[in-house]
Amino acid sequence: MAGDTAIIFRSEEPEDSGTPEPAPVRTGPDGAATHILTAPTPAAAAALAAAYAERGTTTVELCGATGYTWAAEVEAAVRGRARVGTVLFGFDSLIDVARYKRRATAGEAQRELFLYVQPGADPAKDRFVRPAGPSTSTFVAVPEASAGAAVAAEFADSVQLIELYGGWDGESVAAVIRAVEERVPVGVAVHSTPRPADR
Repeated sequence: MAGDTAIIFRSEEPEDSGTPEPAPVRTGPDGAATHILTAPTPAAAAALAAAYAERGTTTVELCGATGYTWAAEVEAAVRGRARVGTVLFGFDSLIDVARYKRRATAGEAQRELFLYVQPGADPAKDRFVRPAGPSTSTFVAVPEASAGAAVAAEFADSVQLIELYGGWDGESVAAVIRAVEERVPVGVAVHSTPRPADR
C-alpha cells in the first residue's frame, strides 16, 4: 500500500463499515492505488485512516461534507504517517455549495462528480457510479490534474457539485471552474501542515 491514497466520504449510515466501493483502482505505473472509503462519524474516519496508514497509505483525504473537525481527529489518529487533507470551496463557490447543502439536508436527489488523480488512468474507462441515498456520485480517475477540465465539461449540465482529489495545482482547478462556467461549485482537497510532534 506504499504510496496509496485513501479518500474517505461521509456516510449517514451508522452501520457503514468503510469497505472500499468499488475495489481500489490500480492504474498507476508504480502500482499505487486509490481507495474509496466511507465513514459515518469523525471517530470512524479516524479509525479507518489509522488502519490504512498502518498498512502504508501515505495520503488521506476527506470529502467536503466533513471539514476540519474531522480532519483534526484523522490527523491525530495517523500520527504523521500520512498527509491529511479535506475538501474546501473557494469564495466563487460558496453560494452554490450552500444551496447544495440545503438540498442535501432536505433529502433531495442530487448528482456529484468526484475527480481524483491516478497516474496512468483512462477517464473514459476508470469511472464508476455509486448511489448514496437519493443521490448519485460519479467517480472518475484522471491521469493528471490537467485532464480534469475535459471531464468536468462533460458533466457540467448534469451534476450539482464537483470535488477534486489527489493533488491539483491552481491552474488545473481554475480550468475545471472555467469548464463548468462557475455554474457548479468546485471544491479541492487541501492539506494542512502536520504538527511538529507528528513529523
